[in-house]
Amino acid sequence: MVLQENVFSIVHPMLFPGPGNTRATQRGEAPASYLLRSIRQIIDDPFFGGIEITQIKDPGLRAQVAKMLADAKMEVTYSAQPVQLLNEENLVDPTDISSLDEVHRRRAIERLKTCIDEALEIGAVRIGIISGKDPGAAHRLSAIEALILSLDELCVYAKERSRALGRDPLEISLELFDRRDERGCKHQLIGPAREAVKVAHTLRHQMGHKNFGLMYDLSHLPLLDGDGLQSETPAVLKLLAPYLNHVHIGSCVLDPESPIYGDTHPSFDHPDSFVEPDLLAEFVKELHEIGWKGGIGFEVMPHGDQLPEAVIESTKAYFNVARNRLDVTYAPGTYAFSVRRFFPEYLFDRLTRARLDRREAILQAAQARVRRDQIAPDGKLLILAADHPARYVTNVGSDPVRMGDRMEYLARIVRVLKSPLVDGIMATPDIIDELFLIDFLLKEAGKEPLLDGKLVIGSMNRTGLAGLEHEMDDRMSSYTPQRLKELGLDGGKMLFRIDPDRNSRYSIATIYYCSQAVAELDKLGLEIFLEPLPVRQEPGRYVVEMDADSLIKAVGVATALGGSSTRMWIKIPYVEGYHRVARSTTLPILMLGGPATGNPLNLIQSFEQGLGEGDNVRGAMVGRNVLFPGDDDPFAVAEAVGKLIHEDASAKEAVRHLARVRGQDIDWLKESLA
Repeated sequence: MVLQENVFSIVHPMLFPGPGNTRATQRGEAPASYLLRSIRQIIDDPFFGGIEITQIKDPGLRAQVAKMLADAKMEVTYSAQPVQLLNEENLVDPTDISSLDEVHRRRAIERLKTCIDEALEIGAVRIGIISGKDPGAAHRLSAIEALILSLDELCVYAKERSRALGRDPLEISLELFDRRDERGCKHQLIGPAREAVKVAHTLRHQMGHKNFGLMYDLSHLPLLDGDGLQSETPAVLKLLAPYLNHVHIGSCVLDPESPIYGDTHPSFDHPDSFVEPDLLAEFVKELHEIGWKGGIGFEVMPHGDQLPEAVIESTKAYFNVARNRLDVTYAPGTYAFSVRRFFPEYLFDRLTRARLDRREAILQAAQARVRRDQIAPDGKLLILAADHPARYVTNVGSDPVRMGDRMEYLARIVRVLKSPLVDGIMATPDIIDELFLIDFLLKEAGKEPLLDGKLVIGSMNRTGLAGLEHEMDDRMSSYTPQRLKELGLDGGKMLFRIDPDRNSRYSIATIYYCSQAVAELDKLGLEIFLEPLPVRQEPGRYVVEMDADSLIKAVGVATALGGSSTRMWIKIPYVEGYHRVARSTTLPILMLGGPATGNPLNLIQSFEQGLGEGDNVRGAMVGRNVLFPGDDDPFAVAEAVGKLIHEDASAKEAVRHLARVRGQDIDWLKESLA
């Protein structure tokens, strides 16, 4: 669950507008009993550590509220927005602190100075304000200049008054509102995010007001479309992040037929609410992505015969569902795995020199490797697959040769193998030789070798080069059974694809090569990992048939090869109807990951589903989706998959674990080989 460290508040004058849902609270005139009782409800709710209060005209009652909040140690935000919007005495032009009329601008400033005094009186840490009505495109630039002038004075006043009271400077928080001149909308100058950040930049960096920031509200997001521009999206939080000092979560109504159209802050379960669960989750995800640690206020309002208590319970429920969603929990935020930090060039250069200077080290490390007593002590396996480049497959996403960068590829492999939840690696001789060299260097430095206790499986047939005419003619061109035995490896892995079209004869030839290798591996007492894939040909490539019926047929061919299936494991992708595929054999099944998507969430969810589809689904042999999980840490992703396989974790538990271990021991290799 994300956003656990933030202080949650409720906008009190919205949730408790007054007896019978009138507007007495916003006017600062709510009956004392109503005001105190409703504030006490918020204080007593453990969900909230903060509250947002507007004007309270009775100074005695205001002092009573201040004591209540101080005793409860609530973080208080003062909401001056209702004061500005109500404009009760009508002495200030609606353009407020951005007015081009100096008399009205001065009046607006004085009114907000009074609000600042009240905010400090009730112990507030920030005050929320608005810019004033938009004067239209012709006068907008001048109005923004007037606004900046006003904000400068207010920031200075807030700092001086705070200093006089021996307090940290009161924060000024300018809230972004819509510019729509329509029923139910606010028609404010600020306004679209791109303009708000310019104002914030001026106040923060040119005028030096560190106590100034912006307040963004989810309920305003769909309405913040400027002059005919598209509505903003939650991604705008990345633009606003350097200047945010408070966030609101609420909803609005965009159905013009609704009596509560506009910026009316209905509950999320209201039939006219625009903010649906997916948009709420996306907003929460973006907050998590930017690493938001500040306050989050819920601005929701009862409509009709709704009770405030029901509205807040519904709001908390919707929010908790959103922040518990896997796509939200997973978000890596600002984290990005750095290959060069984990495996810098000088270590790679050291390895390349060892290739020439210490060739004997490979065999020495292979012979010294401590092997497992049992292949799968708990009956399950997570094997890293690292043999793709040898089949002419080097693409990751849109980069056609990403896996061709051996320094990066090897760094990611080593990073994954560091996890105790990863049982071993399946790779070609070049990769395995490099890992043996790394093991040799680790032992020489007095450190624990990487491959001790891990399974090391050799990839055997690699002539089926992607995109070539005779791709299906896939002969034993990498490890042989005899070489696997000599090096003390644990088994061999083969692939055959069944092409029912014009290249079927090559498929049959490959099946025969595999059958011979199966027999030899079994005779030598080595494990057999066989990947049977039904395919169809498309222009320039073969595509795996991802349906249960095709896989069932392919598994039937694979399990009958080589004279014995005693030591055989089957590697096949997860598809819909996987329980039927699992029932097609009694052999243990390992799932494969497929092409890298840049987001491991789908992999984790599909593996969770696959592991529950049959007792013989015993793990995974996965490569690119673990090695190249977007910006994420390959180690953390491998750990998440390992949790699913070895600890029967749910996808949610696995993702939470991923978030906890992301970036862990990132300097281990450098420090070990220093």
